[in-house]
Amino acid sequence: MPEENKLSRQAILDGHIRRLAESRPGAIRLMSDEDRADSIQQALAQAPSHDDVWIFAYGSLIWNPAIHFADRERVLVNGFHRSFCFWTVLGRGCEDNPGLMMGLEPGGECSGVAYRIDAAVLDTELDILFRRELMSYVYEPTWVDASLAETPEKTIKVLAFVVDPQHERFCGELDEETLVRHIATASGPIGRNCDYLFQLTEHLQELGFADESLLELEAKVRRYQKQLEG
Repeated sequence: MPEENKLSRQAILDGHIRRLAESRPGAIRLMSDEDRADSIQQALAQAPSHDDVWIFAYGSLIWNPAIHFADRERVLVNGFHRSFCFWTVLGRGCEDNPGLMMGLEPGGECSGVAYRIDAAVLDTELDILFRRELMSYVYEPTWVDASLAETPEKTIKVLAFVVDPQHERFCGELDEETLVRHIATASGPIGRNCDYLFQLTEHLQELGFADESLLELEAKVRRYQKQLEG
């Protein structure tokens, strides 16, 4: 993968990631700058406090936040679970072999990390975050409750990116064979689909979280890849 294609803070700020998407007209429906700005304002209007804004990371934001944050906490969100639930034909997939990316869906629970953004840099950091997460219209920014892993009795409001089930790229419940095959074989400008899964399981374990369903999925993906090699 070329260095400039990494999903870094600089690549987001200088517009490189956006230009990658724009170079593939029609691949996905890109969010306009105006709609993204409106989404930020709507999220802030519902924020419990502009001095204490927390962001929930359940996927690649865990190991690659690309934003400046003041604090980080291990957290658990109830009422939502992470899943590979929408197609990507840009970052980790292509039209011939789409990849699968992760969103939050209702039900269950989800472990992850919460980042607190300082009020002094809130406008800049939210702009970077939303440029990254809302390149398309697949997510709905949603405030949810998260309990702190160290002190479960304490909860905070976190801003999470919940998948829109009405979006054209949403794929819901896929059969296991399709799920494994696409994650095992898809790749795009920012990397292989399987590496997203492998990094996620690794970092969740480092955080002390066990997601058995993801570990089982990883084992199946690795077996599939070995079968292809054989």
